[in-house]
Parts: sequence; structure tokens; C-alpha cells
Amino acid sequence: MFKVEKLADKAVLTIYGYVGGYYMDYRNVAAAIEEVKQTGYNKLDFRMHTYGGSVFDGNLIYNFLSGFDGELNIYIDGVAASMGFIIMLAAPVENVHIAENGLGMCHSPSGGANGTAKDLEQAANLLRLLEKNFKAVLKERTGKTDDEIESWFDGSDYWFDADQLIEMRLVGSKFKPKENIQSLDTDTASAIGARATYERFAALTTTQKTQLNSKAEMNKAEMITRYDLTSVTAESTDEEILAAIDAKMQAKDDAAKAERKKAIVAAVDVAIAAGKITKEQKSDYVARGEKLGLDDLNGIFADMQKADSIISHIKGDKAGLPSSSAERKAWTWDDYQSKAPGDLEAMAETDPEQFKALYKAEYGVEPEV
Repeated sequence: MFKVEKLADKAVLTIYGYVGGYYMDYRNVAAAIEEVKQTGYNKLDFRMHTYGGSVFDGNLIYNFLSGFDGELNIYIDGVAASMGFIIMLAAPVENVHIAENGLGMCHSPSGGANGTAKDLEQAANLLRLLEKNFKAVLKERTGKTDDEIESWFDGSDYWFDADQLIEMRLVGSKFKPKENIQSLDTDTASAIGARATYERFAALTTTQKTQLNSKAEMNKAEMITRYDLTSVTAESTDEEILAAIDAKMQAKDDAAKAERKKAIVAAVDVAIAAGKITKEQKSDYVARGEKLGLDDLNGIFADMQKADSIISHIKGDKAGLPSSSAERKAWTWDDYQSKAPGDLEAMAETDPEQFKALYKAEYGVEPEV
């Protein structure tokens, strides 16, 4: 949903959807706010309902709103999750209002990147910088300690109802919702996830949506090009285009999560190969990495000392079994793990280039050794 209303005493900008999607795109928000300014309004109501999306679009939208030269009021008609949680802080606390049955959700920002190792490092550094800024805004707003704010960024989703948001001074007041959603509390939201929670509200506001004028006619060709859509054409309906955009954004999120998981598993395998942890501990450390993040996990491994195996001292390693040099040249990472784990462990120190080559062939990235 995208709508700009020009009333007698104020302008009202209403946007529902994915941050960075067709409606809540930073360019659309910037253009709408500029239009409001050019028309001469000094009072803007921003109504939103979102399950999150692009951290970069969301940060820009936050900046556009907080920079509005006039009185800004933000109304959360349903959910302010992920980047929506940050966007709602663009107005002073007394100017932020939420539906009585509304919900907010905070978690660590995430995103994906393609390119060289340097490109990935720059993207990671940018995410860290944005997270640092978000924490500073939340700390100033709530008055909570660094540790309390930090606890919201441990990899889990933290849901808050309207009363909790008001108590923490993230929101100033509540208003009566247009629709009542039964049995949708923070526990339910946590169980079903941000997207499903958003859809619960959206399903009940269908009648309201049909009464609103939509955004100007969609430029389908532009949307197909901008989001690199392959499942639709310029002859597709608006609904099909929007569904394809949502699917594309969700796929990007899923791919980013898969890449993070792959990097975490790879770091754990390096630690196993280096003798710092055992194979039996792999699942525990992968779970720990998903919660703490790759940097913190690598920090834990960096502080660990190699653990010598008593059995290997007594019985020797499988590496002692006969195998020709020619045969070993054809071995993969998995071959070494199954046939000569001790040699693979030692290779990280005795032949780091070979170790890196095997590792990269297996995981597609170079290890930190």
C-alpha cells in the first residue's frame, strides 16, 4: 500500500510492505516527502506496517523522516519489525503511536553481498557500523545500559507489545485499532515469524486497502529491470509483479542466511582440522556461531589452543596407513577428513597453501589460518 493524502492541516503518507520493496522503496519515500515539502506542509503523519527488509533502504528512510523540517508523527498500524523497529524511532517518542494490538520486533541487521573478498569485508563492516548506530539510537531513546541493548542483537528476534514499547519509551501512546486480531501476542509472533505476523494484520485490513487510492500506475518494465525479475512480464498484473518482488527479496534474504551458515560451518571445520574442537562438538559450535556471528566465533577459536589427542600418541593416526604420494595428490578435503584427519590437522601449519587450496575447493572461500 502506498498513499499520500493532502489534508487541510497536514499530509499523511501511508506505506505498508517490505522495506526496499516496491512501495517502501527509499526513492518513493524520498519523493513523497519532497512533494509534501514542496506543497508547503509543515506537518506530516507517517503510517506504516512492515515486517522489515533492506537495512540500507531502511536506514535511508529513517534519515529522510528524521530530517523532515516540521512536525512528524509516526503511526504503527500493525507491525514495526526489523528495520521498521528502527524507522519508528525517526520521530520523538511523544510523536510515535501504535495500535493497541500492534507489535514491534528488534534483531541484528543482516544483508548479503557479492563480489571479491574485499567486497564482502566492506559489506560486513558497513553492517557493523549500521548496527552500532542503531544501538546508539536505542540506548539514547530508552536509557538502557549497553549490555541491555546488546542483548537485543544476539541473533534472536525480540518481540514487544504496545505496552512494553511505551514502558521502554520507544513509543509514546496507543490508539484503537481498526481491526482486532485475536490471539496474536509476542509469543505467537515469535513462533510464526515477522512475515506471517505482518500477513495476519494485512489480511484483516483488506477492506481498508480497497478504499485507498494506490500509488500512480506501476511502471512494470522499470520494476522488472530494477529487481531483475524473470517470472513476470510487462503484461503481468500489478499483484503478480509485487508478488515476484516479494519472492525475490525473500530469496535474497534466504541466500544471505545460507551464505552465513556456510561460512560458519567452514570456520568450525577449520577449528576441527586444527584440533581445537572435536567432530562431536561441531553442531554445538555451528549453533553458537549462528547466534553470536562469524566474527565472535572466530574470536573464540583464535583464543583456543590445539588439543593433543592421547589416542593419536598411543596408536598413531590413520595417516600412518599406506598411501602413495600420487594417490594423495588426488585427495579432497573429505578424503583427508575420513582417511587422514591427523595429516589434515597438521597441514594447516606444515603446508598452509595446500590446506587453503583443499579448503577453498570444498567451501568456495579461503580459511583463516
